Amino acid sequence: MRLMKGKKFQSLAILLIGLAIVTTYRLFRQKSQYELQTTRTPTGWGYQVMLNGKTVIDQPTVPGLPGQRGFASETLARKVGERVVSKLRQGQFPPTLSPPELSQLGVSVQ
Repeated sequence: MRLMKGKKFQSLAILLIGLAIVTTYRLFRQKSQYELQTTRTPTGWGYQVMLNGKTVIDQPTVPGLPGQRGFASETLARKVGERVVSKLRQGQFPPTLSPPELSQLGVSVQ
């Protein structure tokens, strides 16, 4: 009788470990499916964030600033886009950026 309980416990433990591994893998895989692309715009640079191949954010201008001014360089657009993707991966939606955050990334907010 004691042997049966041990085997049941062992089977249950293996099942739970397997389930934990599969769950962790799926969560990791989900988080890494965001893609970032920079885009040339008439007023500078912008970026797009895609999830599973579909555009979820199209940002042709500097967010939070008046007017239609794009980013001054592709590098700045990429830096800001990467920060947005980071916020999305942390579960923040919408992934807003404050003027101090933009300044910290090198974007002129004046």
